[in-house]
Amino acid sequence: MADDHLRASDAEREQVVDTLRDHAAQGRLTTDELEERTGAAYAATTRGELVALRSDLPDEVLPAPRPLPAAPPEVVGERMRAVLSSSEQGGHWLVPEHMEVTAILGDCKLDLRQAEVPPEVTINVKVRLGDVTIYVPPGTRLELTGRAVLGDKKVRGAGAARGGPLVRVHADVILGDLKIDVATPVEKLRAVFGR
Repeated sequence: MADDHLRASDAEREQVVDTLRDHAAQGRLTTDELEERTGAAYAATTRGELVALRSDLPDEVLPAPRPLPAAPPEVVGERMRAVLSSSEQGGHWLVPEHMEVTAILGDCKLDLRQAEVPPEVTINVKVRLGDVTIYVPPGTRLELTGRAVLGDKKVRGAGAARGGPLVRVHADVILGDLKIDVATPVEKLRAVFGR
């Protein structure tokens, strides 16, 4: 088209990303294809680049069917997933030594404050256009490694910890956020007693 060389606006990028999400919801794009094209849309500088990202898709997207009632969060053993949904695990539970937490266009909350935590835990976190929040009790020793591309990974409230369990978190974050929140003793009491 004649205006393919013109620079794209933020609004045009968002419009293309919304269209790609609609096509993915109808099964025309896989999760990996959606992730790849979304990244390319946000990086596009011209209208022509945006047009190319949807050139193999129909112009009109059928209205999405009404969603069914959400299934309970999927927390099975060592895996926690939220794909176009949210998932939470908290309360009194036994934490496995290795966990995989995945959020793709969704949110995961993992609360270890009242859990039975082994001496060492490794949590591999994958985030694509989503958020993962991990709450750990005071005294937890943390090791945060990995990458965040067009996203963020951070620890709030961490201080020098000795003697507590070691929680290793390896992050692979693209267009999303990973937050690790270390509860203070007062916050831990509130979590336990609900005040």
